[in-house]
Amino acid sequence: MADIDKNENENNEVKENKEAPKDDEVFLAPKEEETTEEDKDKKRRKINYNNLLTHDPKTKIEVLDNISGDKYDINFKIIVIGNSGVGKSCLTLKATQDIFKEDFASTIGFQFFSFHVKINDKILKLQIWDTCGQEIYRSLITNFYRSTALAIICYSVTDKKSFEETEIWLKQVKSNSDPDCKVFLIANKIDLPDREVSSEEGMNCKKEHGFECYMETSAKTGVNVRELFVNCALSLYKELPKYMKEKEILQGETENRQFNLNDGMKVEENDCAC
Repeated sequence: MADIDKNENENNEVKENKEAPKDDEVFLAPKEEETTEEDKDKKRRKINYNNLLTHDPKTKIEVLDNISGDKYDINFKIIVIGNSGVGKSCLTLKATQDIFKEDFASTIGFQFFSFHVKINDKILKLQIWDTCGQEIYRSLITNFYRSTALAIICYSVTDKKSFEETEIWLKQVKSNSDPDCKVFLIANKIDLPDREVSSEEGMNCKKEHGFECYMETSAKTGVNVRELFVNCALSLYKELPKYMKEKEILQGETENRQFNLNDGMKVEENDCAC
């Protein structure tokens, strides 16, 4: 009997969630414990399965850090938006490359990152669009909302204005993206003192505006950073049959268009990706 229990624990490893949060879509920062720097580094790269959207221990979840960009079953477009200076680029860079820069320059235009998550037998590739937050560029950003599966709206807990303007960003998402686009609300920079936005305010905003998920993060310490993008994958995985069907339809239409274009024509192959 002991061997059976041991095997079950090994199969489920740290994926079993012993204590579910009171709100299944609200994930606050865990209390800091005194540990060595080596332990802290390991902890930063480890996923806290208690802060994930699924509580099913049978769900197998794995972040694939070292994988070729073309190895996936389905690709999702994720857009990260919010006021300038709230830490959008730091979050994506920390999650994808485990890098944090104190003096990160403001993004001009877009940056692209990839994050692969294997859930059960499917590999989901998150194509993350990190956007500029300056007000003068906001009208340009709306052109890139199309085909977005999930939007991440970030604010800094030390900047009240960035929190108040999340409503503006939400309106942009609803006006310019697909109707079924999911939206997460992220409270970043929780490692900093002089907090201007409380956890209660963030949770109330989540409930009032119907955000899919609310999380508190720190790009500097790594708290809830990788968990954020794993939760994006889990949220999309719930509706995977629908997305896979849409993918098959799109591929079929693409193949038909290519056939019609190539019929009776000589086409030269090249490596152009434009």
